[in-house]
Amino acid sequence: MRISNERADPNIALTIRTRPGPNTWSALEYACHLRDVFLTQRERVYLSLVEDCPSFAPMYREERAILARYSAEEPDDVGRELKMAAELLARSLEGLDQNQWQRRCIYNFPEARERTILWLGRHAAHEGEHHLRDVDAALRSAAATSRSALASQDLRSHPSL
Repeated sequence: MRISNERADPNIALTIRTRPGPNTWSALEYACHLRDVFLTQRERVYLSLVEDCPSFAPMYREERAILARYSAEEPDDVGRELKMAAELLARSLEGLDQNQWQRRCIYNFPEARERTILWLGRHAAHEGEHHLRDVDAALRSAAATSRSALASQDLRSHPSL
C-alpha cells in the first residue's frame, strides 16, 4: 500500500501492521486479503466462462492470511499488487457480452448458491468497498491505540506533568 500518512501518524509503519483487536486484521492484512479476493474472483470469472456452472473452492481466508504471512508483507509491494489485481479483475470483466454476464457458477460462501458472472463482478466491487472501509477502521483504531500508549508512556517518563 502506498502510505500517504494523511493523518500525520508518526508511527505509520507500526500502525499499518497493528491489529486493533485479537480477532481483527491489521490494515496491511486487510489490503493483502483484498488483493487475493480480486485475484480469486478473476480466476472464478475465467472458470465460469470456460466451464458450465463450476463450483468454486473456498478461499480459506483465515488460513491464507497465516500461510501467506500477510503481516510480514511490505506495504508498498501490497499497494502495487492490489492495484494490479484490481486492474486484472476489471480486464476480465471488460467486454463481456450479455450471454457471458449471465453464465452461471456455484458460489459456496456463505452457503452454496447458484450465481452469475454479473453477480461475481458486483460482489467483487462490494468486497472492495467493504474492505477499504476495514482498512480505514483498522488504521484509525491502531493509530488511536498508538497515541494512547505514547501518552501513557510520556506521563510515566515525566511524572511532574
